[in-house]
This record gives sequence, structure tokens and C-alpha cells, in this order.
Amino acid sequence: MRRIGQFAGIAAVATVWGTLLLATVLTAFDLLGPDPLSYLGTKDRSAALFAIGLAVPAMLLAVFHHEVRDSFPTGKGFTTAMLVGLAGQMVAAFVPIGGDAAAHRVHTTSALVLGASLPVLMWRFAAGQPASGWRRLCYGLFWVEVLACAVGLHLSSRGVAPLAEILPAAAFHVWVLVVTSALPIADLGRRSRPGSLPRVHDRALT
Repeated sequence: MRRIGQFAGIAAVATVWGTLLLATVLTAFDLLGPDPLSYLGTKDRSAALFAIGLAVPAMLLAVFHHEVRDSFPTGKGFTTAMLVGLAGQMVAAFVPIGGDAAAHRVHTTSALVLGASLPVLMWRFAAGQPASGWRRLCYGLFWVEVLACAVGLHLSSRGVAPLAEILPAAAFHVWVLVVTSALPIADLGRRSRPGSLPRVHDRALT
């Protein structure tokens, strides 16, 4: 039977999109406008949803990280990047971008830390996987994230801040779903025959 924790990543993705989409609808927020999604945290009708949409997924992704670390070969770089990014997400959830200058700087810095952590953790995860079709898939997802970040930077420079944030997050969430789908296979290989993980992944995911 799959452990409940194996679904933490899916729950995190669903919570992010559910809460932020609802907050966007309630406030008629312009997803093609110049204001970043963080401004949802400054509006009365969406502030609570925004905080929940960042804080709860951060906790769920911490559980997801534990599952990934237990089932796949990963290194300290992956753990460091993911946990630092999740810490930034938690700070951004509770320190709104509006208000005094200090709060604005803390929120912005935390959001940048979160954004920068995504391609790094995906890179370090891919690098830790054994040579196989699975590893090639993981590197492919990493490059999709890099492309999403590059497009996001371009959109941000053109004054389309929300979409610039959504694209890298969406690419990361695809990675979460793909890794989640492989967790039972990886866990089975780890439990039944230590050292067989490369062959298990190669058969299942190529």
C-alpha cells in the first residue's frame, strides 16, 4: 500500500493552483498585468487564500522531499536547495509584499530565493540519478524549467509579472507529478533489492 506521504506532492500542487486561482477570481486580478501574484496577499478578499496557498504547500512539499530522499538517490545539494526554497516560500506566505519597505524587501528576497531554488533542486536531483532513461527524463524536465525561467524573466522585463511567475511554477509542478508517479516504483526497488534502483527505473520509465 502506498504511504500517505507519497501523495503530499500532488496535494501541494492542487492546493497552490486551487487557492491562487480562487483568489484571482475573487479579486479579478489581471494575470497579464504588471503586478506580481504577491499582491494577492495585500487584498482583503484574497490575503488569507494567498497565505494558505503558499504555506500549506510548503509544508506538504517538505513531506514530499522526505519521500523523495528516502526513495531516490539524492545528495545534499538537492536537500539544501529544496529546503531553502521552501523556507523562502514560508516567509513569503506570512510577510506581505505591501506595507513598509522592510517587509517589501523581505518578501521580495524570499520569493527570489524560492524561484532560484527550483532549477537548482531539479538539476541536483537529475544529477543524482543513475544512468538510464529516467535520468534523461529528469534532465529533460530540468531544461524545461530553465526555459520557463528564461521566458519568465523576459515576460517580467516586459511588464507581465504574473505569467512570468506562473510558468516556472508550472514546470516545477510537472516535475513534482512525474516524480510522484515514480515513487512507488522507486520504493519497491529500494525495499526488495537494494542496489537495483537503476534497473527498476530503467525498465519502468523508458
